[in-house]
Amino acid sequence: MSAVGERVTVVHQIPGRVRLRIAALGDYPDAAGWLKQQILTLPGVSGVRIRPSARSAVIQWDRARTSLTAIVAAVDALDWQTADDCEFETEYCGGDNLLNLAGLALTQVLPPRWARLPAALLTAPTILEGANTLRQGQLKVEVLDALALSLSMLRGDNRTAMLTQSLLTLGEYMEQETSRHSDALLADLMQPREHPVWVERDGESVEINSSELVAGDVMLLGPGDNIPADGTVLRGIAQVNQASMTGESVPVRREPGSWVYAGTQIQDGNVAITAEQVGESSSTAHIRRFIRDSLTQRSETQQVTQAMADRRVGITLGVGAAVFAMTRSWQRLASVFLVDYSCALKLSTPIAFKSIMYRAAQNGLLLKGGRAIEKLADVDTVVFDKTGTLTHDEMQVTDVISFNDQLVQAKRLLAIAASVEEHSNHPLAHAVVAAAEHHELPHIAHGEVEYVIAHGLLCALEDHQLVIGSRHFLDCHYDIDFTPYEAEIDELAAQGRHLLFIGFDNQLVGMIGLQDHLRDEASEVIEQLKASGIRQVVLLTGDRAEKACQLAERVGIDRYVAEATPESKVEVVKALQEAGHKVMFVGDGINDAPVLTQADVGLAMNQSTELAQQAADAVLLQDNLFGVITARQLSLEAMKLVNSNIKLTEWVNSAIMLAAALGWLTPGASAMLHNGTTLGVLLRSLAAKKGRGE
Repeated sequence: MSAVGERVTVVHQIPGRVRLRIAALGDYPDAAGWLKQQILTLPGVSGVRIRPSARSAVIQWDRARTSLTAIVAAVDALDWQTADDCEFETEYCGGDNLLNLAGLALTQVLPPRWARLPAALLTAPTILEGANTLRQGQLKVEVLDALALSLSMLRGDNRTAMLTQSLLTLGEYMEQETSRHSDALLADLMQPREHPVWVERDGESVEINSSELVAGDVMLLGPGDNIPADGTVLRGIAQVNQASMTGESVPVRREPGSWVYAGTQIQDGNVAITAEQVGESSSTAHIRRFIRDSLTQRSETQQVTQAMADRRVGITLGVGAAVFAMTRSWQRLASVFLVDYSCALKLSTPIAFKSIMYRAAQNGLLLKGGRAIEKLADVDTVVFDKTGTLTHDEMQVTDVISFNDQLVQAKRLLAIAASVEEHSNHPLAHAVVAAAEHHELPHIAHGEVEYVIAHGLLCALEDHQLVIGSRHFLDCHYDIDFTPYEAEIDELAAQGRHLLFIGFDNQLVGMIGLQDHLRDEASEVIEQLKASGIRQVVLLTGDRAEKACQLAERVGIDRYVAEATPESKVEVVKALQEAGHKVMFVGDGINDAPVLTQADVGLAMNQSTELAQQAADAVLLQDNLFGVITARQLSLEAMKLVNSNIKLTEWVNSAIMLAAALGWLTPGASAMLHNGTTLGVLLRSLAAKKGRGE
């Protein structure tokens, strides 16, 4: 054993796996669940198993992303004063099952007096757990399990005791193993996305990791850079793509004094930004804490089945007492006590949920727990964001109009615009170039291009001065008259088009209309949602009303709310909830994080911002909307499976208990039937990982 920190020592290690002895677990025995979630959030960690009694943690990690030294240092630095009493169950590994099977084998071959020792040692943890639960004044499943094992041991029935212990441990292991698959998937989402960033410190430019940013740092950012922290532009001018924040697909101008958001991107220009919201004060950190807490909470269905299982403990005890009072038969009493309903009730539901989560991940969908599944099944209203959700992030050309065919026809106008716009990194420029390439238009020779940030482009073309850009740019800077063409301009604007204008010298010669690129599957997905029982579909966007209306009509959306702010989006969803609707919101931007949290179910797109993914209850792992249908279908399947498991458990175990009370079953037969039924229900739940019929 080698010492590493004051409170953490390395017990054993192999590449990618380490066992740590954590002294603080002795002082905070109820903080094991909290410790597990803290370790899962460390960069590169993929799995954790905690043993509070041994004060140890087995950690698996990706060696390409982190090191043992970093993990140990992070665990050693944890503030245990902030630990929460998160729910935690004893975790089992494959070795526990092998040990119990070995004990079961020994009870079969050894004389009873020799078999008693291994049986006593292996059943002791379960019996002690039940005794501890009883000492706390709680009559729960653990008490009944302990009584059943104790009664078998007192009667000298070592085989029945070990069979029961083996099946209990196997059931717990199967649940936890499925849960660990989900933990590995969720761990990655809970970790911050780090990347290099240049900052000014002590008068020099230095490159640091984004996690090392502190308030007051001046970030130096250029085209293509993601903004790693909220802050204010100190100097420079830039075009910032805020689609992730506002839903508007066209970049906005940001100059000294302007506020910028983390997660947005510099499209053009170079700026110095003073970082103001970083680290634990950031909204990202708050959302991470929210997710961490939510992972320790059981779904309503799990709580119901757990409470149902605990109530059945009293029923089983009562039936056993009545049978013993009437028959004075210890054998009948033992047979009844070995039928407890509880194992199947308390294990089948979480395993069913975990199995569905695993299957969802295999189908490109991450579901964050049982609560997300049961709420998805109850949804009757789906609210969609627009940009990056129903549409792709890029724009596409829809209209090319020439105002002077004699001077330049529409096709040549597009070729000219593309030849100039290829020098720009603006999303509209990309769309124009893509349209020209699609139509295989030739490149038009032109002079040197001058780019005016946040306005447009100009250059010499043959004998003309060519200007391409916004109406404001052409009108205010070049006195170009738009009056003769107002009707045509208004017509396209009313259809939700974004307009790019082209001028020769001081004359307006044409315009290009662009719109968001609608996802091919959008209409089909909305149609399937309505077929699955969804009562209404709503479009909620920060974009203009004309664009929202046009899109809603194209895809069959029932209603829309346009020009929405992050705050008003939350209010719209609140109003739907107050009207009695169960709401799922589908979005991708930073601005969507509050509404993703407010909705009964939040679903984030594959290309969504980190903040949106962490606020959501479900995340698409593939860049299409069919995952929304998958989420709906799997949730309905999960709830159907859970409800049928509950009914099956109630009926089958009631029949076994009746047979035990009538003396038709020996304790061994009773344990075998009961535990066999439990195992059957668990296997039925696990089968959901592959789907029915597979």
